[in-house]
Amino acid sequence: MVLTKLNTQHKPPKLSVVVIAFNNELYIEECLESLHEQTYKDFEVVVVNDYSKDKTGEIIDDFIKDKPNFKSIHLQENSGGCSTPRNTGIENTTGEYIMFLDGDDWYTVDACEKMVAAIERTGSDFVAGQAIRTNNYHIWYHNQIYNIERTNINIRDFKVLLFDSVSTNKIYKRSFLDKHHLRFPEGIHYEDVVFTGKAYFLAESVSIIPKPIYYWRVVENAAVKSISNRRFEFENFENRIISHRYYDKFLRENRDLLYQEHKNNRFLRHDLKLYINDYLEFDEEYKEKFHALIYEYMHEVMDEYAFTNLAEKDRILYYLLYLGDKEAFQDYIAYINGLPTKANRIYAVADQYYFRPSIQKYNEKFLRISSLRVDFNLHDMKLNHDKLVFQANINSESINDEEIDLYWVLRNNLTKEMLVSDSEGGNRYSIDLKNMEPGNYYLSLVISHQGNLHKRLVKKTDIHDFSNKLVKNNGLSKAFFINHKNSFAIQVLPLRRMDQVKWMFSKRRKPKQHKKPGVLQNALTNFIKGRIKKLPVKSNWVVFEAHMGKQYSDSPKYIYEELLKGNNKYKYIWSFEDPEAVEVPGNPVKVKKNSLKYYYYLNRSKYWVDNQGIAHLVPKKKDQVYLQTWHGTPLKRMGYDQKKLPSETELSRLRVQTDAWDFFISPNSYSSKIFTRGFRYGGEILETGYPRNDILINKPREIAEKVRNETGISEGKKVILFAPTFRDWDPNSFQKTLADIQQLSKSVDQNTIILLRLHYLLSAKISHMRMPENVINASGYQDIQELYLVSDVLISDYSSVMFDFALLKRPIILYCYDLEEYLARRGTYFDLVEKAPGPICRKIDEVNSFLNHPARLNEYEQLLDRFVAEFGSIEDGNASKRVVNRVFH
Repeated sequence: MVLTKLNTQHKPPKLSVVVIAFNNELYIEECLESLHEQTYKDFEVVVVNDYSKDKTGEIIDDFIKDKPNFKSIHLQENSGGCSTPRNTGIENTTGEYIMFLDGDDWYTVDACEKMVAAIERTGSDFVAGQAIRTNNYHIWYHNQIYNIERTNINIRDFKVLLFDSVSTNKIYKRSFLDKHHLRFPEGIHYEDVVFTGKAYFLAESVSIIPKPIYYWRVVENAAVKSISNRRFEFENFENRIISHRYYDKFLRENRDLLYQEHKNNRFLRHDLKLYINDYLEFDEEYKEKFHALIYEYMHEVMDEYAFTNLAEKDRILYYLLYLGDKEAFQDYIAYINGLPTKANRIYAVADQYYFRPSIQKYNEKFLRISSLRVDFNLHDMKLNHDKLVFQANINSESINDEEIDLYWVLRNNLTKEMLVSDSEGGNRYSIDLKNMEPGNYYLSLVISHQGNLHKRLVKKTDIHDFSNKLVKNNGLSKAFFINHKNSFAIQVLPLRRMDQVKWMFSKRRKPKQHKKPGVLQNALTNFIKGRIKKLPVKSNWVVFEAHMGKQYSDSPKYIYEELLKGNNKYKYIWSFEDPEAVEVPGNPVKVKKNSLKYYYYLNRSKYWVDNQGIAHLVPKKKDQVYLQTWHGTPLKRMGYDQKKLPSETELSRLRVQTDAWDFFISPNSYSSKIFTRGFRYGGEILETGYPRNDILINKPREIAEKVRNETGISEGKKVILFAPTFRDWDPNSFQKTLADIQQLSKSVDQNTIILLRLHYLLSAKISHMRMPENVINASGYQDIQELYLVSDVLISDYSSVMFDFALLKRPIILYCYDLEEYLARRGTYFDLVEKAPGPICRKIDEVNSFLNHPARLNEYEQLLDRFVAEFGSIEDGNASKRVVNRVFH
C-alpha cells in the first residue's frame, strides 16, 4: 500500500469522504472535481486506487497534489471488489462522519453540506439522501423512501428500507460504525447488501432527506461491464446469493428473524428479478447451475407462501423455481414473452386459469393466471360495400389449438347488433356488412376456450399498415374509425344531412331502463294473489312441469300425451321458463314459470304433475292431487341418506314437498325402498315403471326419424351418446367433458357421430361453442329419451340415464374418471363397480379403446342383461297407462 499526501491538518475534520477507484480514467477527475467544488469545506478526502491498470492512479495524484485535504492510497494488488478499498479508506480517515463515493460517480455541489447538517440536526446514526441514476431509471421503492423527509425512523417500523442497499448516498457516524465493528465484507461482491442491511438493523434511528445527493453513472453499453452488471457470469449470481446468506445469518444472530420474510420479499422483487429478466440470454450450463443454486437457497430461508403477494408473473416464476421445475419455468418464461412452449400448460378450472407444472405435487393457488394470453395482429384490411376482409395472425401459446374456437365480431355500440366473421381459409377472415345500421361497430376477437369466453378489443396498434378507408352506398358511408381510446371500429353514417341529424338525436336518447317493482306494484300483486287463493279448484285442470320449466320432457310429457289420447275432458297447462320457445302438441295453455298466471293455475288446478318439486311455491289445497314422477332411478344418495345431511332449511323444504305428494312413481322395488327411506315419504308409491321409458320399449320409428331430421344425422351413421351427470360441487365440470370430446372426436371413424348431452343445468354454458364436425351438441334437445332411440352406444358415468338406456340392450361405457371423489362426496346405494352394465373406464384413452374395438363390448352383454333384470323388469311400454288409470278419474 502506498500512501501519498498525508493530511497535515492538526484538528480532525468533521467529515471524511472515502473515494474508491479502479480503471476509472475517463471519470475519476470529474468525481474528484465534484468534491473539490463542495460548498462544505471541513472535510478530508481519501482516494483508494484499487491497483488500476490504466491512468487512473496518475490522474488521482496529479489532481490532489495542490489540495491539502485530499490524500491517495494505492493498493499493490487488485482486491477484486469494493470492500477492501472502502475498508482501507475507513481506516485512514479521521473525521467524525464518513461518506463514500465511487470513482465513476459524483456528488451534487452541496451534498456534503446537506448531509452534515442533516445528521447533526437529527442525531441519527446515519442519514440517506437521494441517489440519481444517469439513465433516468426510476425504482419504485426509491420513490417511496425518498418522497418526503423522514426523521429518526427505524427499519422495523418502515420496512420498505429493506429494499435500499446503496451505501454511497449516506453519511454515517464514525462512532456508530466502530461501535458495531461495521465494515464491508471482503472477498465477495454485493457487499452493500450486507453492509447497508446490517446498518439499518443496528441503527437506533436513521433519517431520510428527499434531496439529490449522489449521481450514479450508468453506462449502458460499456465495453467492460461493472461488477453489478456482469449478470451473464454465473459467479456474479453466486456472489449475490453469498451476500444474502451473510445477511440472513446476521438476522438470525441479531434476533431479527421476524423480518426474514420482508427481506425475502426484497430479494425476490429486486435481486432475483434482475437475473430472471436476463434468463433467456443465459447458456445451458449457466441455467443448470442457476436452478440448482436458487432451489437450494429458497429452501433455506423461505416457504411457498413467500410468493403469495407478488405480482402474477413473479409469483408463478418464483414458485416454479421453488418447486425445482426447470421445464415448466422455462415454458413460463417463454409464455410471458410470447414464445412457443414445449408443452401445453394452460388449463382452466371453471373460469379460473392456471399454469400446469411438470411435477405432480404442487399448490394450485400459486399458479393462478388472471387472464388468457392471446396476441394478435391484423393486416391487409380491405373495406368494400359488402365486406370487411383482413388477414389475422393469432398467437395463443401453451394451449391446445383444438380446444380454442376463434371468431371476430363487429358490435354496434348503440344498437348492440353483432356481425360475426366467416373464415375464408388460412388466416383470412371476412365479415358481411350488407345489413348495417348507423353507429360505430367496434371490432373484437372472441376466444372460446373450455366454456369460457374471452374478448379482446382491436386497437389501432394491432393493425399493421393502417390506412383510412371509406365507401359509400345505399345512403350510408362506411369508414375506418379510431376513437379516443385508440379502439378500431367501422363507422356507419347516413349520407343525407337530415338523416345524420335524426341519427345523432336518437343516439343521445337514453334507452328505457326496466325498473324494479315498486312498493305499490308489490302490494297490488300480493292483493291479487290473496284473491286467487280463495278461488275454487277446477276439477278438470292439470298443471304439468318438467325440470323446473326448462323442458318438455320426462315422465310428465308422456303422462300428458297419454291423457291426450283419452276423452280429452281435461284442460292442460304447461309451465316453462320461456313458453314461446317450446312447442307442445294438443294446444295446452302455456304459462311462464313464477308469473302471476303461473300462480293462478297452480292454485286452481286439481292435478299437479311434476318431476322435481313445486309445493314450496303455492300451498297445496286439500282437494288438489300432486303426482310426483321423479327424474331417475337412484344411484347417488338422496335426502336423509346423504353422507352430509342437508341443512335444516333444506330439510324443511324437502318436508314441504314430501308432505304434498299424493302419488310417487317408482320404476322398481329397489327404488321404492330408497324413495321411502331417503325422502321419509309415507304416501302412495306407484310401482309402475317410468312413463318416460315407454318410448324405449315401443321404439316408434317416426320418433327416431324426427330425431335424425332435427339433428342432421343421416341414416347409417353410428351414433355415440355422451351424457355425463351433474356434479353439484363442481358446476363447471363440463370443461373436462369438452376436453374429452375433443379427444373422442379425433379417435372415432368417419362414419361415427358423437351426440353431446350435458345435464340441463349446464346446457346453456356451451350453447355458444363450436364443436368438431363429427360432434353434435344435443344439450338443448328437449327430450333425451328420444335421443336414446338413435344412439348405438352410451357413454355416461353416475347418471340415471344408464338405467333407461339399458332397456334398449345397447352397449354402455361408464367413464368414471373421478370415482373416488364422487363416492366420497355423494356416496352410492350400491357398488357401481360390481353392478355396472358395462366397462368402467378411468381415462378417456380407455373409452377410445372400447369404441375402436367394439367387439370388446360384447363381453359385457351378460352384465347388461343382469342390470336390466334387476332395475328394468317391470318396464313393458305401458307405464303411462297404469299411471293415468290410477291417478286421473
